[in-house]
Amino acid sequence: MANQEEFVNAILSNLEKLDRNDPATDKLASYCYTADKRLPNYLEKFANNLNIKNPSQSQLKKRGNLLEQIVYLVFQGLKGATSFKSFQSAGSQYDLLVTGDNQQWMTVCKLLYLDFTQRGIITESKARKDKLQDKDFARLCSIMESNLTGCGLGIFFTLEGATGFPIKEQESRQRKISDCKLRQVIFHAKTQKYIVVFNKEEILKLGKNATFITMLTRKIRDIQELSGIPPEPVENFQEIDLPTHLKELN
Repeated sequence: MANQEEFVNAILSNLEKLDRNDPATDKLASYCYTADKRLPNYLEKFANNLNIKNPSQSQLKKRGNLLEQIVYLVFQGLKGATSFKSFQSAGSQYDLLVTGDNQQWMTVCKLLYLDFTQRGIITESKARKDKLQDKDFARLCSIMESNLTGCGLGIFFTLEGATGFPIKEQESRQRKISDCKLRQVIFHAKTQKYIVVFNKEEILKLGKNATFITMLTRKIRDIQELSGIPPEPVENFQEIDLPTHLKELN
């Protein structure tokens, strides 16, 4: 019988053979993101703060701090993450820079379509009431292209999302891209790097296991597909976007 070390080596060897294009790998999401036990409490505080109709300056500041704390706890639940940094560099403020150097992080990178040489993830937390503008996207694009070249994924955590992105309330499929959505697509075409956006409704769902990985993969995949509709809610096991005569066969 193989000893524990041989068993671990066998697992690592098989992980190296992981094919991200095989749908079966989606089952790994539940193993790669286990929500931090402290997260539900902070999400509840965040939701309560958002319900304040006329927040004071101190309440708005608390809202921003809560969002940054939530983002940090989210990454604490991501397997393989070993480096967490938030600092003022020579040119920019980095809200949170996360990476890892082990096999677990390599598996996470494969699930997120990231090259391991660009395995860093940079986040920006924006707790303001309006949508992100193109200048916000342009700034992060510049950082990832010129400063943090080892970052393959940028994530905005926001309240209202970003301009140009399709929303659930739209009656028809979005066929044209503009504003932040256009910047996102051009940046990916130029660098093969990704920038995605979370809104407050999506953030409040991150207290469940697997949700973060599942949301990220769907958002990243949509940059490649340009479906023109928002990614399916994480509660939906499958993403179904078919004409009626095919959907009825599902």
